[in-house]
Order: sequence, then C-alpha cells, then structure tokens
Amino acid sequence: MTDYFALLGEARRPWLDPDKLKEKYFALARERPADAELNEGYRVLSDPKLRLQHLLRLEDADLGVGRDLPPRLVELFWNAGALFREIDRWAHQNEAASNSLSRALLSGERTKLEARLTTLDEQLRARYESELEQLQSIDPGALPNEINNLILRYDCLAYLTRLREQAKEKRLRLET
Repeated sequence: MTDYFALLGEARRPWLDPDKLKEKYFALARERPADAELNEGYRVLSDPKLRLQHLLRLEDADLGVGRDLPPRLVELFWNAGALFREIDRWAHQNEAASNSLSRALLSGERTKLEARLTTLDEQLRARYESELEQLQSIDPGALPNEINNLILRYDCLAYLTRLREQAKEKRLRLET
C-alpha cells in the first residue's frame, strides 16, 4: 500500500491543513509529469474521511464490518431515516397524482418536508464540523494510543458523509 502521507511529504496525522496540502500537491505536480498516484494521494488526503481511513490502514487498525453505530449518532440516524421515508412516501404520492389539483394538494407537505430537510442538513453539517474539530485536537504524537478514538471518528465521518449524500438525493427527489 502506498503511503500517501510520505508521497506528499506530510507527517501521518489525522488532521492536515487543506491549504498547505494543496500547495504541496501543486508544487509536486509541477515537478512531475502526469502522475496518477500523486493525484490519488491528494484526493485521499484532502478528504477527512478518506485520510483517516488511509491513516488507520497504515497503522494496521481493524476497519472490518461489525462495529455498532456510534452512540452519539443514533438519534440523528434514526430521525434522518424517518424523514427520508416520509420524503419517499411523498414522492410516491406525487408521482401517482393524476392531475394538477392533486399535486397542488401535496405542495404544502412538500414545503414542510423541505424545511425539515434543511434542518437536518444543518444538523449534519454541524455534527460533521464538530468531528473535524475533534480530529484537529488529537495529538499526532499520541497516535498509537488514539487508534480506538480514530476508529470512532472514522465511523462518525463515514456515517455523516453517507447521511449528507442521502439528504442531497432526497432534496433532488423533492424538487422533481
């Protein structure tokens, strides 16, 4: 496995300054001809979830399946799932609506769902930002002792990333 931290001249840490990483990447890219490995390294290290996953793999951490949903995300995950099901139900009703009047009657519910989805988006963004702040606070020198904490952070980022993607998909579904 290629160590993308070494490839881009970065220390192995869970948090990297995005602007400095970008500067290093462009400097290295100017020195070399087209380099797919360098591009992939930058892609991985510039994404907090992928960077953390890469770091944990380099540290031989067990990222196999079977870990529980992080407790701090249970309620958010449950609420998001319920909202997504309501949006799917609304979309099915909207698709089945046979005339303009039927669709107009559904527009009030659509507005309410959009507002709830906006609130969920804000909660997901805030939780994601909180996870990034916690990554910044981890001492890179204590890395071997922080593996379990990093796995928890990785799981949180992975779930939050997926929920944010699903929320975008549901917003598109409401708009059609």
